[in-house]
Amino acid sequence: MNQVLILTRNILAEQEIQQKLQALNYEVYCSVSVFDYCNQSQEMIDFFKFFQYVILSESICESEVNSLIPLLRGYSLNIIRKVETKMTKRDQKYLEAEKLDAIISINDSVDELRECLYTIKNRTGSMDEHYINDNVVPLSGKVSLVSANYLQKAGGANERKQQISAVLHRLSPTELKILSILTEAGDHVITREVICHKIWEEEATKSHLASLSSTVTRIKSKFEQVNLDNTAIHTLWGKGYLINQQLLDYLKSESFFNRVVSNG
Repeated sequence: MNQVLILTRNILAEQEIQQKLQALNYEVYCSVSVFDYCNQSQEMIDFFKFFQYVILSESICESEVNSLIPLLRGYSLNIIRKVETKMTKRDQKYLEAEKLDAIISINDSVDELRECLYTIKNRTGSMDEHYINDNVVPLSGKVSLVSANYLQKAGGANERKQQISAVLHRLSPTELKILSILTEAGDHVITREVICHKIWEEEATKSHLASLSSTVTRIKSKFEQVNLDNTAIHTLWGKGYLINQQLLDYLKSESFFNRVVSNG
């Protein structure tokens, strides 16, 4: 059984997420006092060694999260931020810097939580080939956004462009369509349902959603050979998909992507 620690300012606010995790056979410990101790003393405590995951509640403000992360990174913990509706700009920066392994929503279903935690576990442990570099944040697992200073690095730019071009020519028509949809969305998260509707021109079904997930995984796998700073497509659990900012800049600035898509 895996152990999950929820740090919060209000235990009652965590009942729903606690029940969902327990339904997945996770042992959940929810604490205000541990949060207060860490927030005040900033000292490492052996207590954290008993947990594989720590969830930072939406009741904890961003400045406190920023103070807690360096302390928690001293342990072999998967750090997950829980938000109410959407992640903030600072959340994105934490993901960009890989300070967080995932972001989850209070509205995430049991299925979404299961897949999120499974992906994190397999990425950090004995990694299944399908989950290598799979970034959940999404809102999970190292759903990293590339900061502007990364994009200013000149070294290796031409090589990356050639690698991206080579991958694009190896994508299937459906894979190209998905990448085109994500590129059009830019730095906005686009839901899985919207992508399905754009591809199949009908309401999303479970079959469509499953097909989309496997196709996105294949796209990620193909782009692993490219010297990008992070995964090509970020999976944000309970929200949708977001294209890697570095890849987005290349695709929007170069005409070869439009040529490849049009030639399909």
